[in-house]
Amino acid sequence: MSFPSEMLQRIELIFNEALAVPEGDRQSLIEARCQGDAKLLVEVSTLLDACVAEEIVAAARLQQTRDIRANDAERIRVGAYEIDRLIGRGGMGAVYLAHRADGNFEQQVAIKLIDLPLATDLFRERLRMERQILAGLNHPYIARLIDGGVTTDGEPFLVMEYVDGTPINRFCDENALSLAQRLLLFRNVCEAVQFAHQNLVIHRDLKPDNIFVTAEGTPRLLDFGTAKLLSPSRPGSESELTRQGFQSFTPQYASPEQVLGNAITTASDTYSLGVLLYLLLTGKLPYELKEFTTSEMLRVICEEPPHRPGHGNGLHIDTDLEAIALKALRKEPSERYLTAHQFAADVQAYLDGKPVSARHGTYSYRAGKFIHRHRIGLAAAGLVIASLAAGVEGVLWQAKVANAERRKAEAQAADLRQLSNSLLSEIDEAIRKLPGSTGAQQLLVSTVLEHLDRSTKDSRDPKLLLDAATAYIQLGNVQGNMYSEHTGDTQGALASLDKGVAITASLLEEQPKNAAVKHALAWAHRSRSEILFGIGRTQEAVPEMRTAIALFDELAAGRGSSLDTLLDSAAAHGRLGAELGVPYWPSLSDFPGALAEYLKAREIYQRAIAVDPNNIRVLQAMADNHRMVGAIQMQTDPAGALPELRAAISGIDSLHEQAKYEMAIRRMQSGTIGPYAGALIEIGHYREALAALEQGQSIYRELLAADPKNIRAVQDVEAGLSREAEAYQERASGIFPEEGANPRTDAANALKVLLDQRSVLEQILRVEPHNGNWESKLGMVLIDIGRQQRALHLENGSLDVEQRGLTILKEVAQRPDAQAYQLFDAANGLITVEPPSLREPALAVKYAERIVERSSYHNPEFLLTLANAYRANGETEKARAAAKRGLELLPPETSTTVMSRVRKLLRAQLK
Repeated sequence: MSFPSEMLQRIELIFNEALAVPEGDRQSLIEARCQGDAKLLVEVSTLLDACVAEEIVAAARLQQTRDIRANDAERIRVGAYEIDRLIGRGGMGAVYLAHRADGNFEQQVAIKLIDLPLATDLFRERLRMERQILAGLNHPYIARLIDGGVTTDGEPFLVMEYVDGTPINRFCDENALSLAQRLLLFRNVCEAVQFAHQNLVIHRDLKPDNIFVTAEGTPRLLDFGTAKLLSPSRPGSESELTRQGFQSFTPQYASPEQVLGNAITTASDTYSLGVLLYLLLTGKLPYELKEFTTSEMLRVICEEPPHRPGHGNGLHIDTDLEAIALKALRKEPSERYLTAHQFAADVQAYLDGKPVSARHGTYSYRAGKFIHRHRIGLAAAGLVIASLAAGVEGVLWQAKVANAERRKAEAQAADLRQLSNSLLSEIDEAIRKLPGSTGAQQLLVSTVLEHLDRSTKDSRDPKLLLDAATAYIQLGNVQGNMYSEHTGDTQGALASLDKGVAITASLLEEQPKNAAVKHALAWAHRSRSEILFGIGRTQEAVPEMRTAIALFDELAAGRGSSLDTLLDSAAAHGRLGAELGVPYWPSLSDFPGALAEYLKAREIYQRAIAVDPNNIRVLQAMADNHRMVGAIQMQTDPAGALPELRAAISGIDSLHEQAKYEMAIRRMQSGTIGPYAGALIEIGHYREALAALEQGQSIYRELLAADPKNIRAVQDVEAGLSREAEAYQERASGIFPEEGANPRTDAANALKVLLDQRSVLEQILRVEPHNGNWESKLGMVLIDIGRQQRALHLENGSLDVEQRGLTILKEVAQRPDAQAYQLFDAANGLITVEPPSLREPALAVKYAERIVERSSYHNPEFLLTLANAYRANGETEKARAAAKRGLELLPPETSTTVMSRVRKLLRAQLK
C-alpha cells in the first residue's frame, strides 16, 4: 500500500468508523465519507470486505474445532487460555473473551490479538509496545495486564483483566447519574490518566469506548494500543506506524496538535478529557464533524471555538463548570490544564463549592463562593454576608464599622464552637453507622479542619479551646484510627491529635481539677496510642495508653461513676491489652500482661452492667472482651480458647436486630470469626475453620461493597484471606491429616487465595505506602505464592516472585523501627524460601533472637521460629533448648489435652 500519509490516515479513520456501525449501514457511511473519491472508496471497501471474510473464516474455524474435537489440547488456545467469543474489533486487531484452561485455577480474561488482514510487523510492534506500557501500570482504575506471550503461529498476544462494564457515557445515562455523581466518576478517570502520565505514558485515544464502568461504579481505563512512552531513555519508542502516517486517534476526541501532526504531550490527553467531560455534561460533542476530511478536521478542531455547553442532559451547567470544560478544550496546549491532576482538582473544587482556577476570580467571586460554601456556619454565627458579596465597597464599609464587628465576634465564637461540636459529634456519629460513608467523612474532615484552625487562632477562651481540642481529637479518629471507620490519613490524624494534646495539657495545668479537661486529655492520649499502634509504632503507643489509663482510672474511681466514664476506662485497658499481646499485629507479645489488662477491663464492664444491664454498648463491649481474651489464650491453648470465642459469638448474636446490623457490630461479627477459625486451624479442624471463614468473608465483602474506598474494610478482607490461605497451606502440609483432603487441591486453593491476598495488600499499600506491617505481609505472601507454585509444578516465574518477597522482608526487617511481627515474617521467610539456595539461616537466627528477646520469651510461636532457625543454621542443641522453652509456656499436657500445631512442632524439634 504505497499511499501518501494523508490517504493512509483517511483510510484508517473511515475503516475504524465503519467497523463500529452495523454491517448494513457501512456502505452508505463510507460513500458519504469518501465524497466521490473512487480510489478511496475502493480501498476502504476492499479492506472491509477482507475483514468480514476473515471474521467469517475465523468463526467457522472456531466452531468447527469445538464441534469436532472435545480434547482441550485441540481447542483454540492462546497460551494457558481458551477463547470463548469475540468481544470487539478495532483498527489494530481483536479482543476476545477467554478463560484459563490449564486447570490450575479459574479466571476470566480478555485477550488481544492481531488477526486482521491489515496486520503487519508495524502492528506487532504496537502490540508489543502496549504490553510494555501495561506492564508498568498498576492502578485500580486501569485494566491491568495479566499475561502475554506469542501464539503457536508466532503472533504476539496480551492477556488483560476482563472488564464487564459499560462505556462511561452510557453508564451515566442509563443509571441517570446526577451532576455530582458524573463529576466524581470523571475525577476518578482523571486520577487514572494522571497515574499513566506519572509513569511517562500518554494514552492518545481517550474516549468513552476506552473507559468502561463496572456495575459497582468503578471506572477502568482500557486500550493503550495507541499510547506513547515519554521516556527519553527509550530510543525509537515512537511507533513506526506513526512515522509512516498512521496518526492513530479518534477524530471527535483528538486534540489540535494530534490533527496537525505536532508533538504529542500530556496536554493532548487533557484535551480529550475535556471532550469527555463535555459529553458527560451535555450528551453531545463540542464539535460536529461531517466529512472527516483533513481539511474539515483542521478547520473545526484547530480553528473553530467549541460550542458553549448550555444545559444538555437535563443538568444545570453553571458558569464555573462551563469554564472548567472550556479551559480543557483550549487550542494551545499551554492554555489548558497542565496536568490531569489539576483538571481533577478544579472539578473537586467545584464540588466543594470553592473557587475554580478556570476562572480568574475577582474578590466578589471568591467571597461569593466562600459565602455559599459556609452559608450554614455563617448564618449560625450571625455574620452579615451581604457585606462580603458587595466586593471592595463592602470591605470599605466594614472598615468603618470595625467596632461593631468586634462586638459580634464574641457571639460568633460561641456559634462556631457549637458548629464544630455538631459537625464532629452528631454528624460523624450518624455517618459512621452507614455503609458507603467514607466520602462523606473526607468532606467532613477537610471542612472542619479548616474551620478549627481558623477559630482557635490566637484564642484564649478556655471553653472555646476545650471544645476545639475535643473537635481535633474527634477529627484525628475520623482521619486514621483503625478502631473505627476512617479515611486512611494516619499522618494527618497524628497532627490533629498533637493539637488536641497540646491544648488539653495546657488547660489541665491551669485547671487541674476540671474533669472535662482531664477526660479530653485522656481521650487524646488514647487516640494517639491507637493510631501509633495501627501503623506499627507499638513501643511509642504503650506509654501513651498507660498515660490515658491513669487519667481514665482516676475519673472512674468513685462509686457514682457514670456509665460513659466506666466504658472509657475499660476500653483503655482493653486497648493496652491489644498493644501488649494481640496476635498477628505488631504487639509486644506479652500474653500474660495482655490477659491481665483484658481481665481488668472485664471487671469494669461488670460494674457497667450493674449500672445498666440492657445497655447495647456494654453488651457489645463485653462480647468483644470475650473475643480478645480468646485470641490471647489461643496463643498457648487454642482448644481452651474456643469457649471464650464462642461466648463472643453468642454475645453478638444476643444483640437485638437493629444493633446487629450497624456497621461496627457487623464488623465485630466478622472479626470474631477470624480468631475462632484460627483456633480451629491450630488444632487441625480445617474443614470447620474454612466454613467459618466463608461466613466471615461474606460479611467483609458486604461491607467493602457498600464502601469500596473504606480502607478498614479492605484490611478486614485481607485478614480473612490470610486465615483462609493458612488453612489450605496447613492442611496441604499434612501436619494434621484430615479425611478426604487432597494436598494438590489444597495447594491450588491456597495459591488462588494468596493471589487474591496479594492484590488486596497492594491495594492497601497504595493508601499506606510505607506501612511496614503491610509490606511485611506482602513479602511473606509472595514467598508463599512461590512455594505453592513449585508444589504445583508451576515454576515459571516463581523464582522472581520469591526473590521479590525476600527483598521486601529483608528491607523492612533492616529498618531501625522494625516491629516484632515484621522480624517474625523475615525470619520465617529466610528459612522457608525456595529454592534452598536463597535461604539465609544465620540472618534468620539474628531476627528470631531479637523477637524472642522483645517478647520476654512469652511467645511460643516466636520460640518455634527460633528453634527452626537454629536447626536450619546447624545449631541443633540451641534448637532443642528453644523448643523446650517454648513447650514450657504451654499448659501442662494431660490425657485430655488437645494437640495443637505449635505443641506438635515444638516437640518435633526436641528430637
